[in-house]
Amino acid sequence: MRLNSEGDTMLISCPECAGKLSSLAPSCPHCGYVNKTAPAPAPAAPPPPPPAAPLPELILPSDQAVRKASRQIWGEWVHSSVWRFFAGAVILLIALGLIVLVFLIALRLNDGPGRRSDSRPAASRGTA
Repeated sequence: MRLNSEGDTMLISCPECAGKLSSLAPSCPHCGYVNKTAPAPAPAAPPPPPPAAPLPELILPSDQAVRKASRQIWGEWVHSSVWRFFAGAVILLIALGLIVLVFLIALRLNDGPGRRSDSRPAASRGTA
């Protein structure tokens, strides 16, 4: 086998057909001559080792822990729902109060000067 000065592969001539082949080729591509000077192929990489231990099984929570978590979540939901309901009721009452206030102000303004209640009798007002 002939290698150049750097140790790389070179093209060599086949001893049977004089064709060109690589110094690392196992056989001649032209005539099939087996190149005995070619190095043996590198062994295949070893298979990966099997996992050391199987994965642990899933551990489920106890019924007591599930009930406790359910009560806590339910309590938080009820608490937040009560506050939302309370806030909505307050906003609604304020809105209704404003509507009633505007209505009463409108009634008071529409009374006008002729509809005022006077405490004087009709004779003293100059009417017959």
